[in-house]
Amino acid sequence: MTDQPPPELRRIQILAHVRRNGGASISQLAREHSISPVTVHRDLEVLATQGLITRIRGGARAIEGDTRAIETDFMKRARQNPAGKYVIAAHALREIADGSTIFIDHSTSSLALARQLERHPPKTLTVVTNSPAIAYELHESTIHLVVTPGEVDQVMRLISGGWTEDFLSRLHFQAAFISAAGLSLERGLTTTRQFVAGTLRAARAVSERTVALIDSTKVGRESMLTIFTAQEPEEIITDDGVTAAVIAEYKGAGVNLVVAQPNPVAVK
Repeated sequence: MTDQPPPELRRIQILAHVRRNGGASISQLAREHSISPVTVHRDLEVLATQGLITRIRGGARAIEGDTRAIETDFMKRARQNPAGKYVIAAHALREIADGSTIFIDHSTSSLALARQLERHPPKTLTVVTNSPAIAYELHESTIHLVVTPGEVDQVMRLISGGWTEDFLSRLHFQAAFISAAGLSLERGLTTTRQFVAGTLRAARAVSERTVALIDSTKVGRESMLTIFTAQEPEEIITDDGVTAAVIAEYKGAGVNLVVAQPNPVAVK
């Protein structure tokens, strides 16, 4: 039997297809994803219920005005490589132990991880985040949620600054899950914002391990400021959009680069 991606990942791919092409028919989506028309119908109903597409006879179309003339930086980032972020988050989920305390940053890759936690909650977990968007996503009673103090940037949807860094310095995490605007061997994990770098360094300083969630579109990119070297995080998780040659190059340089696979994963 051929492995099929998880339904959530398949729906992300279907949504991307509909938005990219303005619409799609059930028969077209069934061929493209090697699934039955009945399964496509169910997926489209889920997406329509979530307000992401409009159902029409025989298929679906993109919602008019879905690509907004004015988008925040956060909204733009959320639209980039959603399938890659999904598989990265599903892989990262397996590394979160029941009873642990973790930090999850403000990135859209971390938002994908928060959504995995909400769908597959642990028995008990403490999550500290500097992200209002992630705080909004997490409702499970088994997750003790702590939001950092600090200054709110409404464009990037994050909390940062001196109060944030001071607060984090008093804590201890089993793991910190973070991201960056770019990753290269020469510059490491990079960002354009000094306050982002300060927050992530503060979280790493009190974490037993740091796990970077870097989707393949960011590999090879460089931004203005280095947060960490590529070797500093204990693990960097990316998706299979990275070539074998790049993977070998990073591993040869001592970077623990792990490629998450878009196959169904066992959830604790």
